Amino acid sequence: MIALVRYQLSLLARSHRWVPAAVIYVIGVAGLGGVGGAATPHGQALTQGLSWSALMLVPAVAWLTRSALTAEPPAARAVVAAATGPRRAQLAALGAAFGFAVPFGLAGMIWEIVSCGLVRSPLTNAVQVGATASAIGRGLGAGLICLLVGSAIGALCNPPVIRRPAGSMLTSTAAVVLALVWSISPANAAVRVWSPSATGQAAGAGAHAAAHTWPPGLPVLSALALLAVAWGISALVAARRSG
Repeated sequence: MIALVRYQLSLLARSHRWVPAAVIYVIGVAGLGGVGGAATPHGQALTQGLSWSALMLVPAVAWLTRSALTAEPPAARAVVAAATGPRRAQLAALGAAFGFAVPFGLAGMIWEIVSCGLVRSPLTNAVQVGATASAIGRGLGAGLICLLVGSAIGALCNPPVIRRPAGSMLTSTAAVVLALVWSISPANAAVRVWSPSATGQAAGAGAHAAAHTWPPGLPVLSALALLAVAWGISALVAARRSG
């Protein structure tokens, strides 16, 4: 399985199909931004920035997953599926996209830390190490949840589950929008609890609704369950359609 994932990673990197996903993420993080500027309360800029960069992982990872699932020529994919099994080949492509997306999230976090700065005391301007570490830890958690949700969307809304390009793109776009703005989405819930202003920019006036309806830890468990179901369906459909 490791060799299959390495093969898919190499194929994705050489195909340059990851570039659109990278552009989406760069524009979302550096172009649109998630910090409220002068209106941002003291010490909240870093939290909001990290939350926003986590949210932008959803569309970027969904697109990156599509790129991984469509990067291989049909003939080559048929050979790999025959040699290793269609389920393993499908899971390897999904795993490669997931692994390829991790540097995106880390780069976004580094950008937010550099651009927003560390959390400082309003009186002495001294760095608050505890508050900074807490914000970074929460940003890592939100980034992981959004990465899981984006990967699940990519698995469910692309081949072999949805084979027509138009239908795939429309369903992916709709699913990404729902994941960003819907209060029952794990990604929206995780970021909203930690930084309501970030989802306020994505969801508008209704972003603050039901801000505390998710118990701690439930968003990540829900995102993991969603990923397992999505990957399982994708692998199952791949096996049936190759049989």
